[in-house]
Amino acid sequence: MNGDYYGDPRPDVQAAVTAAGRRFLDVGCGRGALGAALKAAGAAYVAGVERHPPAAAEARQQLDLLVEGDLTTTPLPFAPGEFDYVVFADVLEHVPDPEAVVRRYLPYLSSGGRVVVSVPNMRFYLVLLRLGSDRWAYTDSGVRDRTHLRIFTRRSLLAMLVSLGLTVERLHRNHRLLEDQSRIGRFGALATRVVRSTLAPWLFRELLTFQYVAVARRRAGR
Repeated sequence: MNGDYYGDPRPDVQAAVTAAGRRFLDVGCGRGALGAALKAAGAAYVAGVERHPPAAAEARQQLDLLVEGDLTTTPLPFAPGEFDYVVFADVLEHVPDPEAVVRRYLPYLSSGGRVVVSVPNMRFYLVLLRLGSDRWAYTDSGVRDRTHLRIFTRRSLLAMLVSLGLTVERLHRNHRLLEDQSRIGRFGALATRVVRSTLAPWLFRELLTFQYVAVARRRAGR
C-alpha cells in the first residue's frame, strides 16, 4: 500500500454525498484528507477511525474526533444514530470479514442515513488478462494490492450490501484504461478520457471499471 492511500481526498466519494450540514463517520480515514474536504464543503461534523499511527496523528488535526485503533475491535464513543453518512472508502477489501465490519458501524447510522462503500473491481480487464496469461503478481497499490484480504466484483458488492439489510441507491463506476494512472502521461490521460466518454459507458463497462462507489440506505423496517 503506498502513501497516497492515506492522503487521497477521494473526489469520487465527495461527489456521492451531500456534505452541507451533515455528520460523517469515515471508517479507515487515513490522514483525514477526505474528512477535511467534507468539512470544507460544509459538513457539520466529521469523525474518523484509523489504526495506522502516523496517519491517525495527522487525521486528528483535521477532524472533529479521531478514534485511533483497529476498526474491528477498538471501543467506539459514538451514540446510536449519530451520523448521516458512514463511509468505507477502500477499506473493506483490507479486512477478513467485511460484512461484520459494516454491521458493527450500522447502529451509528441515522434512520435516514446512507452508507458509502468504495471497493476495487477484481473483474477489471487488465487483472483478468494477467490471470488468463498466468502473469498474476501482487503490487503495492491498485486492484492487486498485496494488503487486500478480500476481493469484490459488482455482484459480490451488491450481494453483501443487500445481506446487511441495505438498498443500493446509486452505483458509480470509476473507469480506467490502465491500473497505474500516475505513469500514463498526457497521451494516456487523453486516451483514458476518450475511453471513459465513449466505450466505457456502453461497452465493457464492468471490465473497464477499476473501482465501484456504492451509496446505500437501510431497507424499510431495518
